[in-house]
Amino acid sequence: MGNAHPIRLLLAGIFMFGLLFSGLVRAEFQPFIEGQTLAEGVDAAAETVRGKLVAEGFDLVGDYAPTEGVRVLVVTNDTLLDTAAQSPRGGYGAVLSVALEQTDAGTRVSYQHPQYVAHGYRLESDNEPVFQAMARALGAIGYFGAEPISSTNLRTYQYAFGLETFEDPVDLGGFPSFDAADRQIGARADDEARGTELVYRVRIPGRNQVVYGIGMHTDDPNANGAALVQAVDHDAPRGYAFLPHPVLLDGSEAETLSLRFRMALFFPDLPMMGGDASFFKLRKAPDAINQLMIEVVDGEIEQDEPSSGGGFGTF
Repeated sequence: MGNAHPIRLLLAGIFMFGLLFSGLVRAEFQPFIEGQTLAEGVDAAAETVRGKLVAEGFDLVGDYAPTEGVRVLVVTNDTLLDTAAQSPRGGYGAVLSVALEQTDAGTRVSYQHPQYVAHGYRLESDNEPVFQAMARALGAIGYFGAEPISSTNLRTYQYAFGLETFEDPVDLGGFPSFDAADRQIGARADDEARGTELVYRVRIPGRNQVVYGIGMHTDDPNANGAALVQAVDHDAPRGYAFLPHPVLLDGSEAETLSLRFRMALFFPDLPMMGGDASFFKLRKAPDAINQLMIEVVDGEIEQDEPSSGGGFGTF
């Protein structure tokens, strides 16, 4: 018993040395981290992953299947919630997604890089403790999704001149009160006919702010979450941890992030045009998703924002 504390310190040191050696502890970041591949099928793997995350203090707030052979788990913890409460629109950073993708080699596990999310969403913390907890739970054998980007560039991220930044959200309308808005969004988000699913609802502590995760299963590939990822990412593990799509209720006003910002943030190396994968393939998606979120929220919009012309590639 007397040697337990030194042993724990030694193990923690070995763990951090491994992260340093792997290049995961650094001043530049990539969108996604690959965890340890699991031998079981995707559904059994989801239970294994859930148990590992709970053991590290995470709460599972969402679980859905955007397409066959894929599960996305959404988690939060006290640290993420406390950090979210410190920023005016910090609710976007209150959750992290973990993707499980069935392949011939087993179930590939990947998750949003907590520090990448912190800087991209301009949070007050860099999420390092969350990063360490996720790495302990799921492993961190590599990272992927883009060339490394510095924290400074992430905090001012813009894919190209004229496109939206984090400070340019899409107005989804206002309501008479916070409670009325929360009830309506929660009730309307689950709609099989519309092709939407409420994956999670997370209240930000101490604030009249809620972030919702909207699963998109529409027949229109421009407003279908899995189709968006598959259009630009062809090799496993793919960036399914980009899903679902967030809606933020702040007081009595609802908003979402433009796809021209959010998808570009998580897939920043994709070219505007050319090749098998490019944002040109998604040129109709930003307007399609904005319209879908407007229908989900059904708030009172004082004046429709003029469309920038249809999506990626229009300046």
